Amino acid sequence: MIMMFCPCRRSRVAVSLTPLIDVVFILLIFFMLVSNLQSTNMIDLRVGNRNATPTQAQDRALLVTVSRDALQLDGQPVPLAQLREQVALQPQRQVTLEPADGVSLQRIVAVLDQLRGAGASQVSFLAAASGE
Repeated sequence: MIMMFCPCRRSRVAVSLTPLIDVVFILLIFFMLVSNLQSTNMIDLRVGNRNATPTQAQDRALLVTVSRDALQLDGQPVPLAQLREQVALQPQRQVTLEPADGVSLQRIVAVLDQLRGAGASQVSFLAAASGE
């Protein structure tokens, strides 16, 4: 028995695009539901200059010195939890952060979170003097 294949009898398989379009729409709906369309929480940072002459607003600013293991408010040691309470007494005053060398970003963000929770709306960083 001899079997012969006829090249003229090839059948083409048609690929339906309907399932692909369904998957694309499902993914689109998923990402629309998951994405956050609100603006992200941004921290407004202003950097002050050590060598500049202080203005009246800077004279009244609270100085928060952040080091690896300690926190000071206007030269007085203060725990992180009490920082929130003390700044909340005067939320309209400007707060200036002075991070020491080697302080982790996570620690600075934790201090910024406490200041935001206390209602401090004017927070700036004190830049390190060049050459130190």
